[in-house]
Amino acid sequence: MKLQNFDLIEQYLALKSIKGISDNSINSLVKKAGSLDGVFNMDSETLSNAGFSSNQITSIKNYAVEKTFLNNELEKIRKYKIRMILREDDLYPALLKEINSPPAYLYTYGDISVLENPSIAVVGARKCSKSAKEFAFELSVELAEIGFNVVSGFAAGIDINAHLGAISKGYTTAVFGNGLLKVYPGYNKKYMKDILKNGCIISEFPLEEEPLAINFPKRNRIISGLSLGVIVVEASEKSGSLITARYAVENNREVFAVPAWPKNHNSATNKLLKNGAKLTENYMDVVEEFARFLNFPKMVDNKDDDYNINFDSDEEKDIYNILKTEPLSIDEICMHSGKNAPKVLTTLSGMELKGMVQYDMDGKYSVRRI
Repeated sequence: MKLQNFDLIEQYLALKSIKGISDNSINSLVKKAGSLDGVFNMDSETLSNAGFSSNQITSIKNYAVEKTFLNNELEKIRKYKIRMILREDDLYPALLKEINSPPAYLYTYGDISVLENPSIAVVGARKCSKSAKEFAFELSVELAEIGFNVVSGFAAGIDINAHLGAISKGYTTAVFGNGLLKVYPGYNKKYMKDILKNGCIISEFPLEEEPLAINFPKRNRIISGLSLGVIVVEASEKSGSLITARYAVENNREVFAVPAWPKNHNSATNKLLKNGAKLTENYMDVVEEFARFLNFPKMVDNKDDDYNINFDSDEEKDIYNILKTEPLSIDEICMHSGKNAPKVLTTLSGMELKGMVQYDMDGKYSVRRI
């Protein structure tokens, strides 16, 4: 991994320290100037036309930034070996760049290479049922085992169980709503060592930033922005999990929801289902959507016995095993199996009736967990 460019980091932090300058403003300026250096060389008229106030323009032109904050932040970054990922870095997650308001930079710590894996978010209520905690843990175990980086918000309840499940078989990313040097909630601090060994923690907030209520919706946009989809396990009517799901919809990401008993105070997942979220009962409901992103040699399902699959012929078994790898068209199934189309169609029809496979809207067949 290449050395950090502290001059560039300082410039980013300097811009962000100027009152009223947002990530979108910084991203827009850098795009217009062609580089971060160019921002500080832009003329006042250009900056004014870009929507900046006279005070902001003066601060930019005179480099009138919060020097104490800047020096303290740079000192801590070096002292604690914090890795800064800037928007122009190769390590900056591609999916995160696509959201409406991507952070100009991220503070990171741990194994940040996990951000290169396909990511899925597992989120939910802090005060949740025991069964929901167990479901989040088990679901995250299976998602991590087949190659997903499981993303969540390090909160109590669903979030921390998602992280712990993921690191038992793979990787996780914890997104903080505060600075990386302020672990919140404190009682989850005991899990930090294992999370950092099997993933990373990230934040857009200054290193000593407190866990302010205003920060958590911002954190939630990063959780959904990093991820191909968001799985909501349990959620109340007014919860951060629903905000995360809303961000996912806004950014064209998939939303998955676990059905809840109607009288459960965390039954807002049912509202998500009514609005088009995909009903999620196990990890295969997620795999069906993202098969193309996964490393299928790892996806050896050793639980087939649990599914009680009874094949009526060798043809059924062959086709089922072929489709376990990825959804395929009729022609592709024929090519993989060496069988002709009429034989394959007849076999597939029988398998569909038994609920073993399904025909998807893209014209391909995929397996169903039964």
